Amino acid sequence: MERFSRWKQLVYSSGQTGFSLLDNIFGVYLIFFLIPPVETGMPELIHNTPLFMGLTIIGVIIIFGRIIDSLADPLVAHWSDNAKFKMGRRKFFMITGAIPFCLAAILLFYPPTPSPSTINAVYIALILGIYFFFYTYFMTPYLALIPELSHTHDDRIFITVIQAAFALLGGAMILIGVPVLWDVLQGSFEKTTALRISLIIMIALAGINMIASALPVNEKKYSVSKPADVKFLESIRMTVTNRTFIIYMIPTILFWFSFHIVRAVIAYYPMVLLQQPQSMQTLLMVTLFGSAIAFFLIITYIARWVSNKAIMLAGLLAFAIFMSMMYFVDTMGDLKLTAAFVHMALLGFPVAVLLAIPNAILADISEVDGHRTGKNREAMFFGTQGLFMKVNYGVAAAILSYLFAAFGKDVANPLGVKLAGPVAGIFSLAGFFIFILYPQKKIDSELKEIREEILKVNER
Repeated sequence: MERFSRWKQLVYSSGQTGFSLLDNIFGVYLIFFLIPPVETGMPELIHNTPLFMGLTIIGVIIIFGRIIDSLADPLVAHWSDNAKFKMGRRKFFMITGAIPFCLAAILLFYPPTPSPSTINAVYIALILGIYFFFYTYFMTPYLALIPELSHTHDDRIFITVIQAAFALLGGAMILIGVPVLWDVLQGSFEKTTALRISLIIMIALAGINMIASALPVNEKKYSVSKPADVKFLESIRMTVTNRTFIIYMIPTILFWFSFHIVRAVIAYYPMVLLQQPQSMQTLLMVTLFGSAIAFFLIITYIARWVSNKAIMLAGLLAFAIFMSMMYFVDTMGDLKLTAAFVHMALLGFPVAVLLAIPNAILADISEVDGHRTGKNREAMFFGTQGLFMKVNYGVAAAILSYLFAAFGKDVANPLGVKLAGPVAGIFSLAGFFIFILYPQKKIDSELKEIREEILKVNER
């Protein structure tokens, strides 16, 4: 078995840029596009009045899409774990999934009618289901390659940190690039059309990147993993009864749950809390991403001596504290713009942790499980995580849309936007206390045994 070289690790990891572009287009702009602040002058396309138990139509739509996605997660994971394609059991899905994923992302921003209607609601729900299916189809096999292509702690941390950096690049292209493109294109097109064109440009770049990231992957050459040959329900049972996985998964889901709330509210932040033009979002995101990049470098360095568990705990606690600060930003008077920049800089640390560390931890867990059981089911671990992750985003979007409906989302009524921060912080704090139980020493001990066995095989 050959080592997957650094430049190939880099190209493979770059696929996170394309995925992040599509993920952030949905996460940042779909709700904004469907129920924009009145200050944009864009029409609402979906009614956002509460239906029952606080759920709005948009909340129901996104939960529906996430349920479809969640059902796809274990199915795609099982299919990939047991696949025997000549191209490879992971690469096949990456190559064939990128284009339909992009097409579905485009269709989300073309509802049939220009005003709120039942037709729009049904259309968005159906397209969202297709979008999330291909979201899983590409991403679960892609992530399953992490433990298969990295056989040392340094390689694994390098891949996950570089993936996180590329994810941040994708996020920056959306959160910084789209407002700039949108502003420029409004000189030639009306606002809605200009936003659509901006998003389509990003989606096209995403498709090219995702396909390119699969090209250096040769699973027969760089991986020792083989088809798992485990039945579907048995594979699920083996995964959800893995205690270490459950201890890891719940806090990680809560961490991402908090982040999803925040990500969806970012487009409202400058206009509603700061009374600044939408272009201010660009400067705020430059601050956030610049801070996160600096922390990526720090994480890569300290990971040699500090455990993944310690870094994860620090990230969860920091996110809980810093997100709660969002409630007070607009109360700072003349200093509120400065406070917003400080807030973004502080958030760089937990965002860097969230993007870099969980996948490294899950790669460790799946590798240890494969060694114990003799069944390489890496995709099922990422797929099962994805199953719960997708539902949690739907719930996060439903909570946010409820906060907007109940407390407001405009300059005149900003409380719904302000409350998003403390609500996110509460979930992150709960994750902190649960993750204290993660058995880092036990995992490290078993990984050491695996590394020693691989070294002996290579020496032969």
